[in-house]
Amino acid sequence: MTFDLKDYRAALGSFATGVTIVTALDSVGNGHGLTVNSFASVSLEPALVLWCLGNKSDSYELFATCTAYGVNILSDDQTDLAMRFAGKGDQRLASGEYGKLATGSPILPGTIAAFDAKVVERINAGDHLILIGETQAYQRHDGNGLAYFRGKFGSTAALSGS
Repeated sequence: MTFDLKDYRAALGSFATGVTIVTALDSVGNGHGLTVNSFASVSLEPALVLWCLGNKSDSYELFATCTAYGVNILSDDQTDLAMRFAGKGDQRLASGEYGKLATGSPILPGTIAAFDAKVVERINAGDHLILIGETQAYQRHDGNGLAYFRGKFGSTAALSGS
């Protein structure tokens, strides 16, 4: 079956998602981030999460070989941060720009939740790599989340009643 890929992508964009920045450390300990909306919970016991990495990502080698990653769920006032890590090129974090939990993966401040996960499985699927991680630690904070729908950012405020 053949699809008009531009139209197919627009149809997929009709599914509203949250916005995350997935983070990992490179081989010399520098933090890197990548904006991702393909985050999902897999299982509560064990505590598994996943996200999908595009095979053409500038950060592919780093994330495809990392042993752990952080998933930082953005608050609705972090659109600039989402855009910073959505583009091509250098997506390094400055030292002091993040904290750490169990694995040492970068955990960003100001998020509404963060998950620190150890990679337990990698699955090649089409033009993406699925990274399944077992959550080692997490944190949760009050606030509204950043949402993405049909190419635009918004807030989950209407859903939370704030």
